[in-house]
Amino acid sequence: MNRIRESMEGIRASRELKMRTLLYLERQRDRRSRPVWRRGASLALAAAICLFLMLGAGWHTLYGMPTAYISMDVNPSIELGINRYGRVVAAEAYNEDGRDVLQRLPLKNKPYAQAVGTLLKDEAYREYLTDNATLVFTIISDSPDVIREELDSLDTGGPYRILTYISDSRCMEEAHQYDMSFGKYRAYQELAEYDSSVTIEDCHGMSMGELQDRIEGCRQHEETGHNGHHGGGGTGSGGGDGDSREEYGGHGGHHGGQNGE
Repeated sequence: MNRIRESMEGIRASRELKMRTLLYLERQRDRRSRPVWRRGASLALAAAICLFLMLGAGWHTLYGMPTAYISMDVNPSIELGINRYGRVVAAEAYNEDGRDVLQRLPLKNKPYAQAVGTLLKDEAYREYLTDNATLVFTIISDSPDVIREELDSLDTGGPYRILTYISDSRCMEEAHQYDMSFGKYRAYQELAEYDSSVTIEDCHGMSMGELQDRIEGCRQHEETGHNGHHGGGGTGSGGGDGDSREEYGGHGGHHGGQNGE
């Protein structure tokens, strides 16, 4: 190192620059003098840390990514995002009542059936589940029947009506543009098929029970008009919605009932 110092004496440079250069050269010399096994161990440790961080980030992405959704609409409108392991990883509210519910009830990381059960058993949430209330589940999933069966198995223990529909991601994308749950937006689409004068703003102010009553009123009116047009309409035909009926619909409609096919 003395030789390095001597060689630098003839170089015109600031004292500070000379000192920085000497410190850098000393560190490089020390690094080269380390045993090979220590340098290899450092590299292996660094590689292990990088791998751990990559795997952790991958697991977090895998766990935190929803692969299915459930919209629960009665008056509170709440959407649950479910990951591939059946756990709730997202819970969003689309009206004030829904936000009040989610502020009090932690639902994330619970199995989705347990999260739904927690909502249905919550004292404040049950205030919306009156005798004439309609609770609508709307499912987006590659395997909607699995989720539907799980929801069917829940002991709701209430006199309110439950309807279940199936929707798709396009419906959800459109719904969120209007700050509406995809369950309520699907109901709006169905009502709009019968009554083109209805607006998104109208539906924002309705409970799901009110929306469903409007839909069923329009449906019955259409069926009555259809039967009258053909001169039929005997007492044995038709088929209104019973209180326990479940309906399964797509993007904008419904296909059959609980005992359907």
